[in-house]
Amino acid sequence: MSPNPKEKEAILRIIDSIDARDDDYCAHEFNVYRWLVAYGNNEEEAAKALKRHLNIRKTIDLNSFVDRVELEEDELNKYVPIDVIGQNHPDENKVLMFERTGKIDISGLVDNVLMHKFMQIKLKMMESVHQKVVEAERKTGRQSGGLFVMDLDGISFSPKLISVLTGPYRIMWGTLFDHYPQLLQKIIIVNAPSFVNVLHQACSPFLPDDYKEKIVITSESAVDAIQKHVDKGFLPSDLGGEMERKTSLPSAPFPKMNKKEEKEKVNLVAISVPAGKYVIQKFEWKKGDEIEFFLNNESSFHYFMFHSEEDTKDMESWREMTVGCERPALSQVDSWKYTVPLDGFYFIRYGNHNSWYFSTTVNTNHFIYNENGEKIALTPIETFTI
Repeated sequence: MSPNPKEKEAILRIIDSIDARDDDYCAHEFNVYRWLVAYGNNEEEAAKALKRHLNIRKTIDLNSFVDRVELEEDELNKYVPIDVIGQNHPDENKVLMFERTGKIDISGLVDNVLMHKFMQIKLKMMESVHQKVVEAERKTGRQSGGLFVMDLDGISFSPKLISVLTGPYRIMWGTLFDHYPQLLQKIIIVNAPSFVNVLHQACSPFLPDDYKEKIVITSESAVDAIQKHVDKGFLPSDLGGEMERKTSLPSAPFPKMNKKEEKEKVNLVAISVPAGKYVIQKFEWKKGDEIEFFLNNESSFHYFMFHSEEDTKDMESWREMTVGCERPALSQVDSWKYTVPLDGFYFIRYGNHNSWYFSTTVNTNHFIYNENGEKIALTPIETFTI
């Protein structure tokens, strides 16, 4: 599907409304078209969301994620691999992706994963798919997209599975869909057990409307189902294809971390976020500072970090500096290092605005390294509630 003349005019209006005529991402028409379709041809909403994404592309340099070797080699990839295989058919230009979902130690993943690194790896995967899709579109002149096959062979039902799918997995994929709308053209779930409809009913309320119609669920084997959509010449040998390569088998069980030991490594400060409110910590950092973040939460909340050259509480003037999103309830202490890109004020916003009644607690702290390599705890200039 390609944009018709009216949609092409809408695409140009969106680009002009956010002053993105010279932006490389927007120069590729299909990129903007995806946002227009995802937002039901609502140009204002599509422009608002696209503007946010373009800012994120620049602030975290999404274009470079594909080349980040440290994310490719990270051990976590062995436990949650998704194979981005490539073209699906000589006469089509879709990009085949394959995951042995049923073999992933989902329970171990949730109990032990560090969310920041997990999201970095998934952003790298989605950016890789995006670049392959754009390459296919430029080559063929037709819209492309991901063809994602999820193999549930080996999955077993448990109450925890529901909580995982409606919690961490929902949040992860929701965040990726926010920044890559319409990128996946079809999601095929194979080897689906009889209880898969229960899982689908639990997850479907959280799926974007434009993705619900893309899901196909079948009890067929991966080999039988996938060959209806992919030519054998473009399939790995273990999926009945002619390619010499094979798909990845997730390592299991997921390595366990000592939760108590991790929490005792650093002194975390508890922040209570009232229902329906934001609590914001304000810092002043200099370009080049290396900050180490620590975060622990046992209930979900929204986490964003913003920058402003001026000391202002006007959130509309702040610039989003990381991929802000909901953080699922996880027991591990998450940690990551951040090199400050700009002088100025940084606002870390903890949100509980979806709750009507209950407050939530976030345990956090931030450290800076001095010239001697010593780690020094940072005290916010101010903490306030909005």
